[in-house]
This record gives sequence, structure tokens and C-alpha cells, in this order.
Amino acid sequence: MTHHLSEGDHALSPYRRALRRHPWIVVLVTLTALGAGIAWLQVRPAEYEATAQVLVTPVAAELAPNGLPVLTESVDPTRTLETAATMLVSPRAAALAAERLDGALTPAEVLRRVDVEPQGDSDIVAVTATADRAALAARLANAYARSALDARREALAQQVRAQEEAIAEQRAALGKDPDPALAADLARQAGRLRAIERGQDPNFSILQAADVPGATTATPAWMVIALALIAGLALGTGAALALEHLDRRVRDEGELTGLWPLPVLARVPVERHRGAGPATPSASMLEAFRALQIQLEARGGRGPRVVLVTSASEGDGKTTCAIALSQALASSGHKVVLLDFDLRKGDVGDHLDAYADLLSLLRGEAPLSSVLVRVPRTRGLRVLSAPPAADADVLLHSLTRRLPELIAQARAEADYVVIDTPPLGRVADALRLMAHVDDLLVVARPGRTNRHELAIAHETLDHLAIVPSGMILVGTPRHLRAGGYYGYDPSRPPRSLMTELTAVETRRNGDRPAAPPERVTGKAAS
Repeated sequence: MTHHLSEGDHALSPYRRALRRHPWIVVLVTLTALGAGIAWLQVRPAEYEATAQVLVTPVAAELAPNGLPVLTESVDPTRTLETAATMLVSPRAAALAAERLDGALTPAEVLRRVDVEPQGDSDIVAVTATADRAALAARLANAYARSALDARREALAQQVRAQEEAIAEQRAALGKDPDPALAADLARQAGRLRAIERGQDPNFSILQAADVPGATTATPAWMVIALALIAGLALGTGAALALEHLDRRVRDEGELTGLWPLPVLARVPVERHRGAGPATPSASMLEAFRALQIQLEARGGRGPRVVLVTSASEGDGKTTCAIALSQALASSGHKVVLLDFDLRKGDVGDHLDAYADLLSLLRGEAPLSSVLVRVPRTRGLRVLSAPPAADADVLLHSLTRRLPELIAQARAEADYVVIDTPPLGRVADALRLMAHVDDLLVVARPGRTNRHELAIAHETLDHLAIVPSGMILVGTPRHLRAGGYYGYDPSRPPRSLMTELTAVETRRNGDRPAAPPERVTGKAAS
């Protein structure tokens, strides 16, 4: 069955990969946000709102007293209502409300806790007060509504007295025989002013007093928790994506083969050497490299094979793979020479407890056969190890001059020559050997291989038209490792092919000892 990924799947793949690789970041950030939300619920003050309603009644323009701030009818009621709300906000109203509250709040606190806003498409202005107690919220709303109207009446009263004095002066100026129309108009204006002076506001009146609220207006606790969880998940996912973007390591096998589409010839587990003595690969690792051996032999070619093992970055496991490949080949009855040409950081000698005099070889004082060291407990494997501390540039110069001769001598000494080299994504040392090898194996380790250095190694070989034989993938999951009935018992040390054939022949002939079979060489296996 073929599965096709939609554009949505491709778009979500970075998020899935980030969540899969950094789940603890998401969990930690989410729990932190949840804890912050719970803490806020414990310390946040209670909040109650109460609203008093003020009715706004604009008067006809011809009935409005001259010279007074009175709202008149207009073609834009919304604009008129906004103006009315503005007229009810004043420091004097806040001071009067603070007095009515017996000093519970200062005038500044009153202004901060009260909002005066038009209420929808109506003739009502809402006076909304906020407090930490329900009763105080209602008292504050009612006190401010009344105080705003009282402050307006005070301001109007002062202006009314000034208008009345002006009208009295006009009447006196008319004399004993005034114009009847003018006299009537002045009389009407005086009557309106007297009504305002008695406390009748032409525009504002209390429509409904505020009631004591029965519940807090704060965000419900469940909503705070839900918002904290959503924010935590969003921030955690963002943090995981940021880490994924900053992480320069290749994430998984899919990304690895996408960046460098090489055939995966072997998948091997991560092995850690503990204790003294030479490292011994596990049965599952030996089985993986025996499968690799079969694939190399299937590529054809005559004579001893030279296999170069490199990687893109440091820590990918190339030295471990070179050693395990050599041991697997030796356990199959082949003569193997392992050359440690990682002159900058040679580790083969330390891993196998086998040290050779590379310096005398490069100076031409001894042939390769006399310098090679046999590896303890691994029959058929000899090693040329790099010195632990030396001038790499000097050694590389000497090695480059004698390279064809040394490779020829190694071919004469073994069925397989395995060469360990520095990471190709770091330095170009391995390029000096490319013309002298039969197979090039690239070791990579998802979660460790550097993406940038992998690209450098890939581009370098592409420019030289060199195609590696394949890739060794380090980090196989445990459930894919060999063992049990199929494969090899990890508790048993690996035996060479010659030992296995001798045991089979002995069982076939009963008690008669069997003649040792011919050693199987690389040519015969091919």
C-alpha cells in the first residue's frame, strides 16, 4: 500500500519532529505556565462591578437657555450621547463621591475605579464602578452618579446666576415701554433659568440605581487554568521548535538519507567499552558487520580489498566501526590489517591495547610487516596504530609520500585492509587515500552527526566524482539487535569460521578428530 503525504502533513512534520525530540521542554514549559496560573488564582483580588444608569434627554434647540452647556437635539444621537458621557466625568464629581463614601476612597481612586460610557444605541449613560467588595461597588456607582449630577448642577447654578444678572440688565435697559416680543422672550429665558436654579437638570436624571452584584466579574478559575494550559503548550512548542532549529545535528535516519542518499549497508548498535583490555564487539555488532562483508564481496573485484572508513563529524563512531569490521572479518577466517591513519586523533591503539611504531615505518627504517602488531584474543587481525602525540602535519607529509608503497605492502599482508581516517567533514586527510581504496564507507549516527559537516563531506566527494559504497548507520534500536535463537548468543565469545567448521566436522565423524579445513579467504568467499 502506498501512502501519500498531503501538504498539511508536510507542514506539520517540523512540529511533530520537534515534539518527538524535545517532549520534556514542552512538558516543563506547560507545567510552569499551569503553576503560574494557579499561583495567580491564589493572589488575585476579588473584583465586583455595579452599574447605575443615567438618562440623557437632549432639549430642542429653541428651548435651550442661551449661554449654558445644555445638550440639544442633533442629527447624530450617538455623538450626542458620547458628549453627555464626557460631561459627567470631572474631578468635582470624584471629590463629592469620595465624601459620600466617608473617605473609603480618595478622589483619584474614584476616578480610577469608575467608567462612564454610553450604553449601546440608547439614551442611557452607564456609570460602572469596580471594587473588591460587592457592596462597595454598588455604593461607589450610585455615589458617583449622584455626585456627577450634583457637580453639573453646581456648575449650571453659577452660570444661571450670571445669565439672570444679564437678563435683569437687559430689562432695565428696555425702560418703561419695552418691545412686547423682546420682553416676552426675556421672561421665558428667566423662567427656564429659575427652573434650573431650583435643581431641575435639563439633560440628566438618574434612571436606575446600581444593585449589589451577586458574583465576581473576575475570569473563572477553570478559564484561567485552560488559558494557562493553552499558553504553556504554545510556548513549549515554540521552545521545542527553536531548539530544533538551533540543533545542527541530523535528527533521524530519514533526514540523514535525505541529505545524502547512500545505501545503508549496516545498522549497528551503540557499544561502550568498559574495563581494561581490548574492546570486544557484541554478537549483534559482529552480525551486522558480517552482513556488511557479504555486501562488499558482492561488489566483485579480485585480490585483497582495501576498505576506507570515515565519517562526516567527530563522535559518529567511525573508529569503533573500523575496529568491529576488522574483528568481524578476522572472525570469519580472513587475514586483516587495520591501519590507523587518523593521525590527528588516533584511538585504535587504545581500543585494542595494541601499539605499533608508525614513526619508524614512515622514516623507512622498517617494512610494514615488521611494524604490524597482533591484537590480543583476535586471531588474524594485525594493527598499525597512530602515535598518541605527534605532529600531524609532518606525519601526513611523510605518509602521503609513501602511501602507494604502504597500501601495496598491506595488500600483500592481508585479505582485507581496513583504514580508519579523520572525519571528512572536518579535515581533508581522507582525500589523500581515495585513489588507493576499493570501498569507501561513511559512518553516520542520527542524533550526533553534524548536519553542516555532513553537507561538506557530501559536496567534497561530489566535486571529486567519488561515490561511497554505502553508509554504516550507528544507533540501531534494541529490538532490532541480533541474539537468541537467530543470530548469536551475546554471552558466547565469537568464534572464527575455521573453529566453527572444525566443530561441525568433529560432530559428523563422531570421536575421530577431523582434519582442519582450508582457511576461507576473501578470494574464495568471492
